[in-house]
Amino acid sequence: MGGACYVYPDSPATPDRVTPDVTFERTIYMNGSVRMDDGRNITVWGFTDSGGGMGGMGGMGGPFPSPAIRVREGQIVHTVLNNPGMMWLHTIHHHGIEPSTMNDGVGHTSFDVQGTYTYQWRAAHAGTYFYHCHTNTVLHAEMGMYGALIVDPPEGPGRVFSGGPSYDVEAIWACDEFDSRWHNLPWDAATCGGDAGLNDLNPDYFIITGVDGNRSALTAPGVAVTMNRGQTLLVRYINAGYYPQRIRFGGLTGQVVSSDGRPLPAPVTVSEINSVSAERYDVIFNPDSSGVYTVEIEYLDWIDGSVLGMARTRITVN
Repeated sequence: MGGACYVYPDSPATPDRVTPDVTFERTIYMNGSVRMDDGRNITVWGFTDSGGGMGGMGGMGGPFPSPAIRVREGQIVHTVLNNPGMMWLHTIHHHGIEPSTMNDGVGHTSFDVQGTYTYQWRAAHAGTYFYHCHTNTVLHAEMGMYGALIVDPPEGPGRVFSGGPSYDVEAIWACDEFDSRWHNLPWDAATCGGDAGLNDLNPDYFIITGVDGNRSALTAPGVAVTMNRGQTLLVRYINAGYYPQRIRFGGLTGQVVSSDGRPLPAPVTVSEINSVSAERYDVIFNPDSSGVYTVEIEYLDWIDGSVLGMARTRITVN
């Protein structure tokens, strides 16, 4: 295992396994890349649908962020992690979900998957979540090993939660920062107690859902939003980075209806949101004026609150 001291490799049987309502399969890739607006390619790792990349061994990468997991409230879900390379160890942690310890995917408190493991969990609450690797977490999350996890109400997409607001248009904004120096490290960096510099994060790229926020995110499909007056927009916002973020909606006013996968007692009207790492918000917009609204995500220093960088996208209302 390359001298990785802290890892706990295993592939046990799933305890109390039952027939699922839905199954997702994920395989590891360790050789993806994202092209930034300055022309530079940055290495990323992640999860792909099984069979898509030979576990990083076949010269193929995968999508960044990793493919979304989307289920309905009340369903029993199996997430099958296939780690065929076995030259590295990984897990899947469904962040904000509350499964049993064996299915929580926190490697250093249970086990890191060597081979295959089926995570079994129930989607108990409609809302916005995400999943990520929890082996050598500081590095692996930075490298891009995460994806959106959406729990729809039992009736399916189109409503945030049962009895909650409906929507016509949906955007998932996972906002992240990259320190490109980290993206050349091995998967087990510092696990034996050495200093790999993982306490020193100096981001030089700022990302919205896998797209460079310097320029590309202004028009990228799946990030930039186009809608009509009279339609309702749901923004599922995920702070997928390590720094605090402040997101300004370009003059639009929205209503936060859910936080971290739970409905608020009453909607909160906002023109901006401040968040910390791993927070999620569901925000509803009903713009009554046509126009192009430039959304700005500022990435803030932990101590003094200074702006380290910014990413931008747009909401265009016709």
